Amino acid sequence: MFRKFLKILAGLVFVLVVLAGAFVVFGMYVTRQLPWQKPVFDTARPADPGTVGPKGVLIFSKTNGFRHESIEPGIEALKKEGKAKGWDVRTTENGAFFNDAYLSRFKVVVFLSTTGDILTPEQEKSFETFIENGGGYVGIHAASDTEYGWDWYDHMLGTHFRDHPLYPEHTPEAEVITDVRDHPTTKHLPAKFRRADEWYNFKQSVRGKDSIQVLLTLNEATYKATWPKAMGGDHPISWTNKVGKGRVFYTGMGHTDETFTDKYAMPHIMAGIEWAGRFK
Repeated sequence: MFRKFLKILAGLVFVLVVLAGAFVVFGMYVTRQLPWQKPVFDTARPADPGTVGPKGVLIFSKTNGFRHESIEPGIEALKKEGKAKGWDVRTTENGAFFNDAYLSRFKVVVFLSTTGDILTPEQEKSFETFIENGGGYVGIHAASDTEYGWDWYDHMLGTHFRDHPLYPEHTPEAEVITDVRDHPTTKHLPAKFRRADEWYNFKQSVRGKDSIQVLLTLNEATYKATWPKAMGGDHPISWTNKVGKGRVFYTGMGHTDETFTDKYAMPHIMAGIEWAGRFK
């Protein structure tokens, strides 16, 4: 009888261990952060960027969670294309760069697949001031998987990352619909096009929110999202917003290296930077 009890107890312990492991894995999937990973904040002021040209672009790629392999190819592609356009492109992963003096030298800041809690309250305030006074923001892919506790950032972006397809495919090919054909970021795009990516599901649709304009929508009928489910049919994937005097552009595309050579995605992103920075 006692042995039978021990077997039952051992079985219960095993089930609890499995459930605990599943909970940790699910937590990592939802938050994109390891349970023992603590945010690392930068407080040491980096070197002065010096004089920045009239079309200054700052690429910020700090991660305190999941880190995309496409970040480095993305940086190189944006620097190359930006230089060809006459932009002064700088890069950093130091949150202390976010101070009034440094940010004021740039026209637009690109959050390139940033993740987690990456800025201190003081640095957040400097960025809020930068945007509200007319600066530009461009968020690429995991920029929506960033700063969940910063209400202003959530308002600026309009939503946050929820999850993405895992089964039957992680990066399925899907049809993208161009909602607005005459915006500077979409005028080069066809009415519909196809590409593969890690198609984010968001906590809610941004359609109809405040000053947000949806540019591109994902056609959920063109790919399988068995688990987790997609967004129920209304799935904006690129949009703009206006916060104070600032311009905001976000695209969910960007998981794959190929994004930054894609004939549709890359011009869309470059035009987003150009629009947010008022370069034309």
